[in-house]
Amino acid sequence: MRHISLIAMLLAVIFVVSALYIQPTKELVENNDTIIEEVLNKEKITEVNIEISETDWQWLLDNATKEEYRSGNITINGETFYNVGIRPKGNSSLSMVASDDTTDRFSLKIDFGEYVQGQTYHGIRKLALNNMMSDKTYMKEYISYDVLSYLDVPTPEYSYANISINGKEWGLYLAVEVIEERFVKKQFGSLEGNLYKPDSISKEDEGRNQGGMPQGRRPPMGENQQSKKNQSRGVEGGGNLKYIDDKVSSYSAIVDGTVFETTTDEDLQRVIDMIKNLNEGKDIEKYIDVDEVLAYFAVNTFLVNLDSYSGGMYHNYYLYEKNGIFQIIPWDYNMSFAGFKMNNSSEAINFPIDNPVTGNILEAPLIGKLLEVDEYKEIYHDYLRKLANEYFNSGKFESTINKLDNLIDGYVKKDDTAFYSYDEYKNSLAQLNIFGTDRTKSILAQLEGTQPSTNYGNITTTLKLTELGGTIQKNKGRDMKSENMLSKLKNIGPEMGKPPIRSVEVSKENHSTFFSFSMYNIVQLGLSTIALLIGMVFVKKFRRK
Repeated sequence: MRHISLIAMLLAVIFVVSALYIQPTKELVENNDTIIEEVLNKEKITEVNIEISETDWQWLLDNATKEEYRSGNITINGETFYNVGIRPKGNSSLSMVASDDTTDRFSLKIDFGEYVQGQTYHGIRKLALNNMMSDKTYMKEYISYDVLSYLDVPTPEYSYANISINGKEWGLYLAVEVIEERFVKKQFGSLEGNLYKPDSISKEDEGRNQGGMPQGRRPPMGENQQSKKNQSRGVEGGGNLKYIDDKVSSYSAIVDGTVFETTTDEDLQRVIDMIKNLNEGKDIEKYIDVDEVLAYFAVNTFLVNLDSYSGGMYHNYYLYEKNGIFQIIPWDYNMSFAGFKMNNSSEAINFPIDNPVTGNILEAPLIGKLLEVDEYKEIYHDYLRKLANEYFNSGKFESTINKLDNLIDGYVKKDDTAFYSYDEYKNSLAQLNIFGTDRTKSILAQLEGTQPSTNYGNITTTLKLTELGGTIQKNKGRDMKSENMLSKLKNIGPEMGKPPIRSVEVSKENHSTFFSFSMYNIVQLGLSTIALLIGMVFVKKFRRK
């Protein structure tokens, strides 16, 4: 009896400690399969408050292009995470905001584990907070991911996020899960395989990549020259997936974009094998998930998303490889709906489905070589037809726009740092609907053969492309600059936001801070208390005897 009571007390103490210090993972195990729950609810607005010292916030704004982290706290829907990394992010958008004296509205990256090892937001290590630049509709990226998901293309989690800085409103952003280990485990069931983010654009080019804006802004060296330069980088570094040779060192755009630290030279050799066979048109299905890649390009083509692999920059995509077979993963769609390298509405609507790139399709073998195979082209056409009939002509596209408008309208109206006025937002929604209607007409006409599919057709449109957004515009009376916002920020102490002296070890299952109680904790603590009381009763009875 004595041993039983002592064991009961010991177990109770263990349960109490675990209830206090161990947070439950969002991963559920059912029938031996790991299911990772959604964290970002795309049907609701995620409330995000960033707490950071005025000094560090101003440093981030003044030194945005360095893309260096500063420490702060972040509260998401009432749940606080301490000592997270915060920094501006982006390519050309970062440079454009940094060089514009009317705005400090940078996109941001949040790294929960930058200073606290193992800390995540319920499994998500990093969040991208995208600033809606080049998007008067506030919907381009959201709807793009929704369309991709409709064809079962793996997409990151996302939701609108109402951002505050030190408790003061900053603006409506789109929060997107950064594609890393959790994404792979959730989408593909395990962490097996390798992940790459090829990028043919060097840092020195980022500030010059503004030439694709529909309003006519041009980089200093001219769009055609810049496009050729980026295509050259794609060839030199392998970002366009053109075969160069068998040396790993020849594919710097891919090697430098390796995401997993466990990736080896042997793994990289599989990338070269895929590229070589793709370019030769041999055993393509042995190396590429053809259906998934064609579904990705069907969406890219439909939405005229050229700030991507298709637009000569050869970036804004990931490659995932498992057992030697590759898939393409989408990323960064704020320039979809013809927001990049499109100068007029007619070209946007009549963009050819069988030559869906800028420049020579032979320079983009991931789509060019697949469309050379009649069977693959028919699959690609079927995906386009499915989108036209089931997503756009069915009313789903229009209803999605209306649903999102109902969700975000009030937030857009009070968005003090917005690139565009509220009236511009409201006017853009009618144009977004027109794009969907007329682009669908063009797609179906090309599929039926009544319009050309390898060059531009002549479907007429009333679309006003510039009203969808493209270049950054001057603020319409909104309070954007940091000196105005800084006067509103709370000074939360000189030590706030400083990197820690040493990293803090946190279990990878611990997705929050210590003593952040959930219903799980309360139930476990209650059971532990009952077990402890039972143990004490046994001890008391034993002593009486």
